[in-house]
Formats: sequence, structure tokens, C-alpha cells
Amino acid sequence: MNRKKLSIIFFVVFAFWTMIIFYFSSQPPSVSYSQSNMAVRIIRKIDDILDITHTRLYQRAENVIKDLWLMNRYKTTNMVVRKSAHFGIYFILGIICSSFGYVYSKKIFIGFLLGISLPVTVAVLDEFNQGFVGRTASLNDVIIDGVGAFTGTILVMAIIFITKGILLLKKK
Repeated sequence: MNRKKLSIIFFVVFAFWTMIIFYFSSQPPSVSYSQSNMAVRIIRKIDDILDITHTRLYQRAENVIKDLWLMNRYKTTNMVVRKSAHFGIYFILGIICSSFGYVYSKKIFIGFLLGISLPVTVAVLDEFNQGFVGRTASLNDVIIDGVGAFTGTILVMAIIFITKGILLLKKK
């Protein structure tokens, strides 16, 4: 597939993913809470089958999330799921934006910049948008979103560097 078509595909995916983000932020508090409660119920059903909550890895991850993301405030399962969703959604957005930037420009630095700046801009606008439906904006959420985007961007950059390194080794 040529670079132009791939750039268009990444841009369309970016636009679609951003619309999903704004759809969720446009939900009133009661709907948002019930959506995250549904996710908690699904996760609990999966846990009933796989029994992952009793592993040391899970307990460490849960403690990190509660300490770093929730800053020792709300420690309910619902809040852990909500903050993890913030990270995950923006992790994917970081992957999309950095991939778009790299494919479009063929420059790693542009991919890195777009992978962080576009998602953080979306995160700020997303938090602003929540004010129109009776929800409160949170700088903590923007930080979590930014960390998710940064992590996704770093993953893409690592894949690019590894791929380029392998191609260089094959040429020798």
C-alpha cells in the first residue's frame, strides 16, 4: 500500500477514534457511571472464569493504578476501570497519531510530536466538553491520557527503530 493511502487511512481512523472519545465525554454523569459499572461487571465475570485477581501481578498493577492514577483518593473498582479506560483509549490514540505522523512525513520526530500533541489536545478538549453535560473536568484525567498517548507513541517509535535496525542488518 502506498504512503498516501496509508496516511489517509490513519487520518480516518484518528477522526473515528476521536469521535468515539467525544461520544463518551458527552454522556451525562449517570450514563457514564452506568457504562463503567457495566465494564466492571464484565471484568468480574471474566475474573470468575480466569481468577486473575489473586495473582501477584494483578495486585501490583492494581496498587500502582490506585496510587499513581487515583492519587490515594477514590479506590473503588469503578474508578480504577474508568482511569484505566482513559489510559487505554489514549494509548491507542497515541499509536494512531504517531503512526499517521510517521507514515505521512517519513520522519520519526514528526511521528513522535503528533503522537503526543494531538492526543493531549484531544484530551484537553474532551475534558472541556464534559462541562457541557454536568461533569467536571479533571487535570488528573488529562495527565493519565497524556501518559497513555506517550506510552503508545513510544511503542510505535520502538517498533520503527527495531524495524529499521533489522533492515539495516539485512543490507549488510
